[in-house]
Amino acid sequence: MSRRVAIFLLCCSAAWAQSRNPRFQDFPPSEIFNGKPAPPRLATARDRQFRSRIREGAATGPNFAGHYTIVEWGCGAGCVSMTLVDAKNGTILPVPFDVLGLGANVLKYESTILSNADGFQPLSYKKDSRLLIARGCPGQKNCASYFYELTAESKFKLISKTPAITVTPP
Repeated sequence: MSRRVAIFLLCCSAAWAQSRNPRFQDFPPSEIFNGKPAPPRLATARDRQFRSRIREGAATGPNFAGHYTIVEWGCGAGCVSMTLVDAKNGTILPVPFDVLGLGANVLKYESTILSNADGFQPLSYKKDSRLLIARGCPGQKNCASYFYELTAESKFKLISKTPAITVTPP
């Protein structure tokens, strides 16, 4: 292989690595909790407003980042809300948005995921990962795929954002 080809391939692979979206396996949690989940501590007015849904969701146990439970609920047509509960002690932690709108148009996320496809999930997460992917429009604007890492301080850190593309009907 010539030196020019090798340099070209090196440059292309570096550009690909920078443009690649974060992956679940790149964000393993430090522990996996398998005990009985603690009841949620409803500390704010918002927590108390959605207490039934939060209690039901928290009771199912961790589904995110080892020992947290993401509880989701619909907030009308075309949006989703969530909260984060620590299954070990019941603490409810801040989340990156109160309402994630799904947009008025059909949107394409990450070049392949259509918002009107069967099985479309605006929130993607796993028990064995600290990565949260939110596909939608926080506050009904800036529609995109948002990639958040849950840090060691139990805070969401935006690590990447890929704007959504409006799909024009044929």
